Amino acid sequence: MPTNVTAEYLAAEEEYRQAKTIPEKIRALEKMYATVPKHKGTEKLRLQIKRKLAELRKELEKQQSQRKGGGYSFSVKKEGAAQIVLAGLPNVGKSSLLNVLADIDVDVADYPFTTVEPIPGMMKHKDVQIQLVEVPGLIEGAALGKGMGTQLLSVIRNADAIAIVVDLSQDPVKQMEIILKEFERAGIKINKR
Repeated sequence: MPTNVTAEYLAAEEEYRQAKTIPEKIRALEKMYATVPKHKGTEKLRLQIKRKLAELRKELEKQQSQRKGGGYSFSVKKEGAAQIVLAGLPNVGKSSLLNVLADIDVDVADYPFTTVEPIPGMMKHKDVQIQLVEVPGLIEGAALGKGMGTQLLSVIRNADAIAIVVDLSQDPVKQMEIILKEFERAGIKINKR
């Protein structure tokens, strides 16, 4: 049975697709539920929206209760036209790349975990300011909380784009597999072009 949804519903649905945080998704779903027509053809759709809303509210509540425990978290305020995160395994050259692209002086050393928290820098491209954020190296199991992984993946998830940095003197395919596996486990979707 056709649903014949309104333009307002379609706009809210697009807002939901673009949402990056749980509160943004909840707001968009609430708009979708409020604007979907109420008739027999939309019963299943309304039920799906309500179910997804309940799941997201439960997840948000779980996250908020975990934060109350005083755990360490990272937050990087977005600046410029876009925020691009430099992500990769430890000691692959993310700091060196940030130094060159953003013309700043970040510590670079020949040992892993020189970077211990996200470091922002601004890069200018054709009169447009783009924020680059280097995150500490991700390790296997990051999505499960290993090595402050959940906090780092949260910064990555909220970025507009991700630049994955690999060390070509090591096995780049293996490095990509590890990073992409952690992204997948964390629910971070990567566009393939």
